[in-house]
Amino acid sequence: MNNSAYIIFSKVPEPGYVKTRLEPDLTAIEAARIQSIMLARLVSLSQKLAKTMTIFLAYQGHDLTQTQSFLASLPDWIQVFPQDEGTLGLKMSHAIQRVQDQGYQKVILTGSDIPQLTVAMIESATQALGQNDVVLGPTFDGGYYLFGTSGCDAAPFLNTDISWSTASVLEATVQLLQESNQQFQLMPTLLDVDFKADADQVAEFIKG
Repeated sequence: MNNSAYIIFSKVPEPGYVKTRLEPDLTAIEAARIQSIMLARLVSLSQKLAKTMTIFLAYQGHDLTQTQSFLASLPDWIQVFPQDEGTLGLKMSHAIQRVQDQGYQKVILTGSDIPQLTVAMIESATQALGQNDVVLGPTFDGGYYLFGTSGCDAAPFLNTDISWSTASVLEATVQLLQESNQQFQLMPTLLDVDFKADADQVAEFIKG
């Protein structure tokens, strides 16, 4: 078994349930379509990563029928499991711990709304975990799109008192890492799609 794993962390692209901040500029169906395109792109990208990493999808669904249909459509190189309940940080830390418990040393987790994310970036983050405890991929809005860990417990940096979906998320996480004397590396800053203006900036990656 290889010792590296990649977790795609995503909601099921159901209208009215995902990317609601794209509304009212877009309809609920259009917003869900954008999420579906971004997620499908990441699923396709993960096929190349599957040669050297085990691929997981930690999902959160709303409608059971749509969730089952979505999961049935996924390729066989992706292993799936549901996200736990709780804060975003709790959900992410539990997803990472679940994969670590299966014996994976290097674990990378990303969101699914980063259209500019590439295979090379994820491979670079995995490689960086050879010399660092944690790798972070910052976003332009002050958060991060990637959290990677090499054997250390992610909970103290994720399942903690952080105001998620604010401009201080990255800063607060970096401070926690520094206070804990964790060696970490920052990846290139990318744009995550939360609003219509974000989608317009990366339109070439989400055509359709």
